Amino acid sequence: MSIESVTYFLEKYRKPDDYLYLLLDGLAECAPEHPLSVRSLTQSLGNAAVTRVLRPDLAHTPEVCPALVQLAKPGEAPALHHLEFSAERSSKDLGYHKRYVCGWLLSPQPLEVIAEQIAADCHTTATESGRPSPWFEPLRLELLCYTAVSEISWLLCPIRYWLLPLSWGTYTVVDGTDKPVEVVMPAAARQAQYWVPLINNFLGIWQHLQQRPVGFAPWRWAGKTILPPNAALHALNLIRAAHGLGLCNQRDVIALCLHQVFIHPLLWRHPEIQALVTKAGSGALDLQSHFASHYDEALWKRTYIDLPSAKDYS
Repeated sequence: MSIESVTYFLEKYRKPDDYLYLLLDGLAECAPEHPLSVRSLTQSLGNAAVTRVLRPDLAHTPEVCPALVQLAKPGEAPALHHLEFSAERSSKDLGYHKRYVCGWLLSPQPLEVIAEQIAADCHTTATESGRPSPWFEPLRLELLCYTAVSEISWLLCPIRYWLLPLSWGTYTVVDGTDKPVEVVMPAAARQAQYWVPLINNFLGIWQHLQQRPVGFAPWRWAGKTILPPNAALHALNLIRAAHGLGLCNQRDVIALCLHQVFIHPLLWRHPEIQALVTKAGSGALDLQSHFASHYDEALWKRTYIDLPSAKDYS
């Protein structure tokens, strides 16, 4: 994320009656002396400009709950250094397991109203098991944009616009609304929220391997971004498909999905791979270990040649 992206967002989308907010994840790493830490922001902006979003599962420990920071009141320009620090940290967040900067928000409603609504919507986006979901985390919100297309603007209410960092290193603007409507999440959205830890783990390994030599890898991403566009959606689709093939062990799921994004997206269609997946699904084989010990570059090349062409990663 660049400072130009943030300033463009403000120039294009901010209305005269909008507050500008920055949402920070209290569970992510940020040194206390960093200018973007909650302590530093409280010192520079004042206590009244910072409040905690009491997410239901962590409300008893507010110090680790997300911090909603008011960077500017309606008609007021935000301090440039706050925009610069937040944009810089958002870019660096790609190297962390959990993102600190969740996004920049525009709304005509005051700080406390926005914080309470974000917390309340953790119940709205609960997983299939009923567990509240921290939907405001960038990866979770990105997945909601794919799996709750018709509901996402109502979910954001009363946030008008959300500048959201994405899984492959770019950003998008998610549109909200001023009109409250009761939201019911689709089953696919709840399922995706349940899989977020696995998806996050997979994306982290994928990103790490992109920076290392991995041998024969005809589908290795070679674009300008750190991962291909819609990386989170590809991860969701691949993981869903792996479960559909009978894989339930996370190690097996990740092993198959990683080989799909480096060797071939339709890898599972190969008869020999199908047989291995079936064994792994029954618990009779560790897919990752088997690939590492039995498949050399020559065998992967022969496997690749036998597969049909594919248009995308999922």
